[in-house]
Amino acid sequence: MNSMTTEQLLAVLEALPMELAFIDEKDNLRFWNREAERGPAWQTSCLDNPVQACHKETSHAAVNAVIAKLRDGGKDVVDRVVTSDGKVKRLRWIAVRNEAGEYMGTLEMIQHGSEVAGRQ
Repeated sequence: MNSMTTEQLLAVLEALPMELAFIDEKDNLRFWNREAERGPAWQTSCLDNPVQACHKETSHAAVNAVIAKLRDGGKDVVDRVVTSDGKVKRLRWIAVRNEAGEYMGTLEMIQHGSEVAGRQ
């Protein structure tokens, strides 16, 4: 396996040039990195609660649709690039599965501006 400590793993996750979040198999938000860079919706009170609580009500259907596609195996990855106020943001959701292929949750990755490959 590996011999990283929890402290080392968390430091690696903080060093990555993107925001990460992990949503478990019950749609509860369990982890995020780069807390200082996140917007006001990402409050500590969201942890261990449904991920929908971190989104506007108007976004719940879209959030649920992405998670459903990943959960049921319809997709392993869902990608979206958006431009808002002249700023580019890439969102990527990846199904996390165990060795037996069972859904364990969703990894959400968000890259901003120059972090988005091929964009400036």
